[in-house]
Amino acid sequence: MRNEKNIVAAATAALFCLFLAGGLIWNLLTPARAFSPMENRMLAQKPEFSWQSLFSGSYTSEMETYLTDQFAGRDGWVGLKYYCERALLKTENNGVYFAGDSRLIERFDPPAEGRLESNLAAIADMQKNAGLPVHFSLIPTAAWVYRDDLPQNAPSWDQQQLLDAAAQLPQYFDLSQALYDARDLPAFYRTDHHWTTAGAYTGYTVIARALGFEPLPLPEESVIVPDFYGTLYSQAGARGYAPDEIVYYGADGLSLWVDGEEKPFYDLSYADQKDKYSLFLGGNYPVCTIKNQNNPGGERLLLVKDSFSNSLVPFLARHFSEIHLIDPRYYRLPVSQYAAENGMDRILVLYQTKNFLQDTAIVLAAR
Repeated sequence: MRNEKNIVAAATAALFCLFLAGGLIWNLLTPARAFSPMENRMLAQKPEFSWQSLFSGSYTSEMETYLTDQFAGRDGWVGLKYYCERALLKTENNGVYFAGDSRLIERFDPPAEGRLESNLAAIADMQKNAGLPVHFSLIPTAAWVYRDDLPQNAPSWDQQQLLDAAAQLPQYFDLSQALYDARDLPAFYRTDHHWTTAGAYTGYTVIARALGFEPLPLPEESVIVPDFYGTLYSQAGARGYAPDEIVYYGADGLSLWVDGEEKPFYDLSYADQKDKYSLFLGGNYPVCTIKNQNNPGGERLLLVKDSFSNSLVPFLARHFSEIHLIDPRYYRLPVSQYAAENGMDRILVLYQTKNFLQDTAIVLAAR
């Protein structure tokens, strides 16, 4: 009996050593990747050795990150981890809830202390300093619009506190109720944090009326880009969800300009990449301009924005001769200075609620 136990123990140890050796060889033969399409992020690269970094501990820490990121078959292991966690009835991973209707919803954590007050004060300062009408609105996240789909007792900061406080500012208008009413369109992608084109059009109808325009109907012809898996899908390590579709419409007469160079209004190179949402305007720029040759005598709007406006401006731009877009995360000069130097007629500040409460640059932009 003892001999049989020894044989089983030896066989188990041999199999374990063989597994470790196989994993080592697999990792050595697998080339390092710079980017993970599945996780939609850059992967750590092998750190450069030095005695100083070794003794400081930074080399071993960076090497650990590198080995974790470059582990052979990483995407498969991440998928296996997801299925195991779902089998254990886990309802959240990495800040993303597995909500009803096969939807992923990003958790909304409480903002940093004082950030709500300071950023709203910055909007008020902008309204005083700009010398122009400054309109303001906020786009609630899917955690507010699809709050009924959140897992039971799922912690999520109450965005209504921000929406109620913002409503006290002059020229604020509300988008939240219209988006809630349009939630079945759907108003937000199921695997990404952005609003859908239908959600953006819903927001546009409210914005247009707030700015004094009658909303225009959707263009007749649309294009569908299939197989979109968004940032939440990557962030949660999710598997098994049906992909979203991105819809965009013709933009006759509209052109996009960055640093004096014309860019594709819809950058279709992204249609074959994971980051398909960036086909709207080609992503984010510090400053860009949309010109409308069909309305040369119209007003000029300065739009202070985050990435949500990229899918909105194809609708909104039809009412203006030009829309200038500023992303304060990358552009650090005062908005009032830019507006004066470029002959703007009015300003619109439009943010997603979570982005607004995480943004530290809006205070600089409001000077």
